[in-house]
Amino acid sequence: MCGRYRLSRRKQIIAEHFDVVPDDDDDWTPRYNVAPTQPVPIIRQHPKEPRRDLSLVRWGLIPSRAKDASGSAGMINARSESAAIKPAFRDALKSRRCLVPADGFYEWSRAGKTKQPCCFEVNDGDLFAFAGLWERWKDPSG
Repeated sequence: MCGRYRLSRRKQIIAEHFDVVPDDDDDWTPRYNVAPTQPVPIIRQHPKEPRRDLSLVRWGLIPSRAKDASGSAGMINARSESAAIKPAFRDALKSRRCLVPADGFYEWSRAGKTKQPCCFEVNDGDLFAFAGLWERWKDPSG
């Protein structure tokens, strides 16, 4: 996944497009520069029912064994060639997969000392999804 992306659609449009049941408690505003550690919507298979759920999570994987959330900003990309062998991603890859809806993503090109963001879209801005992993984590204080 990239380091920044865009999700400029409302929850209802995403729910219809991906045929998901949205969590009524979670709401977000469309954003054009989603960054690591921010709350982001994901789509997961419901564990007991034949449906997909849309819910908010914090972007940045916190391994279940971590003592604090400080390293989550650095854990935003699980590379396909190494996710199955890296301890931080291995268990989530086996059983905690999700979709991360988006309608654009950014890559940067360097021009001298400045970096210029370029936004990439699919089919003129249609919704798509990144493959994602999720993990449950509980702060040691509860």
